[in-house]
Amino acid sequence: MTLQLKYTSDWNFEREHNIDDEVFQETYIDDKECEIESSNWKPIQAKAIEQFPYVIVDGTEKTHEVLKNDKSYIILGSIAVGAVELSNDGSKILEESNSGVNRYSIQYVPDNQVSQKIEDIIINIGNQRIKFEGKKHTDSTKTIVLNSKKNLMENLTALMSQSERKLADHLAKSYKLVFLDGPIVQPSKTKDNIVGYIKGLQRYYISTKKQLLLPQLKSGERTPIFRITSEYGNKLSWFLCIKKFDENFFDFTAGLMRIEVTENPRNKKMIQQAISYADFTTAIFPSLASERFRDPRSPHNLTPVGELEKRIKHLIGDKEIIDRGIRSYIYAQNKEQ
Repeated sequence: MTLQLKYTSDWNFEREHNIDDEVFQETYIDDKECEIESSNWKPIQAKAIEQFPYVIVDGTEKTHEVLKNDKSYIILGSIAVGAVELSNDGSKILEESNSGVNRYSIQYVPDNQVSQKIEDIIINIGNQRIKFEGKKHTDSTKTIVLNSKKNLMENLTALMSQSERKLADHLAKSYKLVFLDGPIVQPSKTKDNIVGYIKGLQRYYISTKKQLLLPQLKSGERTPIFRITSEYGNKLSWFLCIKKFDENFFDFTAGLMRIEVTENPRNKKMIQQAISYADFTTAIFPSLASERFRDPRSPHNLTPVGELEKRIKHLIGDKEIIDRGIRSYIYAQNKEQ
């Protein structure tokens, strides 16, 4: 018997670096944690919601070059983050939220050389000087081999995620609701009006019995809220279908997201607040889902985020020009020795 193959997403997997993937270690929560909103585990449809301005925070990273000295790998990379505001008047990129481009030269440093200083790398492109700030690697939870390209690239991703969280935290003071591309990594240190959305599903958390509901979700439907507990703080989460694909060709996960928010123990109305956020995403997110002809990462890469990414990538600069500057730097350095 030939196994039937289906797409797990509507976009080319190789086109997107999985910056928002969580560390995969499947564990299931108790079914009691799925009865926070309702004891009836069935799809919840979109409801009429209060409209108000909100923002989505996103970032982009670019690894320009992977180098190596006698013993260690080095990567030269750039990150930039920004935000887009959405309201009844449409969407607009918050130019004041752009923190500019941060560039890093990240190098693996052995434990016995922790005092070693990592030099900045400065390249010249025409009349412009671009500095890659020297940084030592940090241990990755995803990679066993620390002196590796993968570990250093994950270090760059971590720096971008930190910048995204910092910007989200700042904007949460001014906006009722802030969406962050990726999971809430430190719930106890994250404001309860910052909502993370996870595009690439590696963990389900809910039991295999509860998971039977997920393929039944139609566009604009969600699961009831469930609780994810951890030593870093609890989160309230739900699955949302932003687009329903032909089941003959696509796995049900192709149009599915998981969304989560910190469960603030000091907020007595936290459950009601999370339900209002869940209803908001159910009503809004399907309309923001991108189309294949516009974005190869559809539908998960939300349309306003796609526009923000174009702006951020422009700030990072032209890949070929920067790569040419790096090659000239390496050539000049080796020529002097």
